[in-house]
Amino acid sequence: MADAGIRRVVPSDLYPLVLGFLRDNQLSEVANKFAKATGATQQDANASSLLDIYSFWLNRSAPWEGCSQSIRE
Repeated sequence: MADAGIRRVVPSDLYPLVLGFLRDNQLSEVANKFAKATGATQQDANASSLLDIYSFWLNRSAPWEGCSQSIRE
């Protein structure tokens, strides 16, 4: 049973982060198409970046270090 105090994250929660990543990397055309297709809006300026979140995830994934590359992909 899930903890009532924990909010379940859904893929659309990442849309603003992806949109920000695309814009930060000068992929304006793709960013505009992504925003139109998903309805995503620019992320809060104080929010973590997609790269920060990914780096955090990689650091938390230490148990995978002993696994082969094909399992991690």
